Amino acid sequence: MPDEPKSLPELTEAIRQGDFFAEGTVLEGAEGIGLMEWAIAAFAAPDFVTVMHSESAVQEYEGVAGFREALMDWITPYDRFRLAIDEVIVEDDRLVFLVRQLVRTKHRSVELETPSGSVWWSQEGRLTQAVFYLDQRTALRAAGIDPGRPKSG
Repeated sequence: MPDEPKSLPELTEAIRQGDFFAEGTVLEGAEGIGLMEWAIAAFAAPDFVTVMHSESAVQEYEGVAGFREALMDWITPYDRFRLAIDEVIVEDDRLVFLVRQLVRTKHRSVELETPSGSVWWSQEGRLTQAVFYLDQRTALRAAGIDPGRPKSG
């Protein structure tokens, strides 16, 4: 593992090199949320916002505490929650994570797998927002990336 990044450009390069949040990484429950929260806390702009985006609603949360609240709320219906990173795209002011949510519900222990994605936006060396989408194609379009493009790598 390399030295801890001291700036957002260093973190972005570490992600590009596969040293942090690499393809194949699986983030487990609250611990995984804590790792993402660390990156946000270290590099967030003062007005950082988390957006949970679905077809029926868009909900915003302010600051690092809002990020944690949004994701902890998201995982409450599940007995087990894992986020498997399938692809990472680094584009100028955007980090795009294409993932699979691997969950087991509390009610009836149903196992589900949902492809989804997030776009982390930056400006002037600070993270300004993280937007979570329930669909990978929507995440790619939001980041200005053609969903039909060949996988990066």
